[in-house]
Amino acid sequence: MNSPSFDIIVVGAGPAGLTVATEAARAGLKALCLDKLAPGGELINLGELHEFDELFTGVQMGSILSDDAVVAGVEIGFGEVVSVSGSGPFEVTTAEGDKHVSRALVVATGLNKGKLGVPGEEAFEGRGLSHCAHCDGPLYAGQSVIIAPPHAWPWTYTEAAALVGIAGDITVLGEAPPEPLPDVTVVDGRIVALEGSDGLEAVTIEAGGQRNTVPANAVFAYAGRTPAAEFMPDSLARDASRHIVVDEQGQTSLPLVYAAGDVRSGTKDFLKNAIADGQKVAKSIVAALKK
Repeated sequence: MNSPSFDIIVVGAGPAGLTVATEAARAGLKALCLDKLAPGGELINLGELHEFDELFTGVQMGSILSDDAVVAGVEIGFGEVVSVSGSGPFEVTTAEGDKHVSRALVVATGLNKGKLGVPGEEAFEGRGLSHCAHCDGPLYAGQSVIIAPPHAWPWTYTEAAALVGIAGDITVLGEAPPEPLPDVTVVDGRIVALEGSDGLEAVTIEAGGQRNTVPANAVFAYAGRTPAAEFMPDSLARDASRHIVVDEQGQTSLPLVYAAGDVRSGTKDFLKNAIADGQKVAKSIVAALKK
């Protein structure tokens, strides 16, 4: 294996990953932040964010975090990581064939797309089954839509808000929110079937032991999401849901390998938590590498 080109490689350029890389670079470490798409992660798919005193869109927040990283000296790279080898230094290989070497590694890849777990759902991908209300909402103007969320109301509120005023009937599946959502119906149930011959036309919802089939032209699926860390070795400790197990400093079961954001165990699906996670992990890495 070649000598390390970087002190730290961060896989995933979402809010947690960008924050780790930025704070590490500010502390004098040479940092590379890799992502298969664009810096910002899922932020680029979000409309208005409601976690801060000042109102930002996801794109604006992603741009702020990306700009901060570049100013701090972080190298932003593009590529889908397919494997990690070594035990410090680490060699990170992308699907494009690029290889990068570092002293420490951070996994901040977030979650895979949501799955409803119903028969035949793959056939509705792009034909009524979506994973981004902000992106695809306008395609369903005036139509009936359903959000199948995780248990995180700030995220759900953001996605529902992107549909209000565009879609017709909006239904959110899950527990009632802390505050009512205007123009949104909440049903504590789950989708068990999708129907339609030319795109999605109806869904069957199970609630309270009863099943009802209701018209629906789109389902925005965020439930059933799994950690996007398939490229990491099996020796890495994971919990029952395949989230990466970490200690209080974000250290995994492997030396100098850390995890931050939604990919780790015990995470909370909030933007503020992802940023705080990144700051904590960066501090831990700086302390470890500058001994």
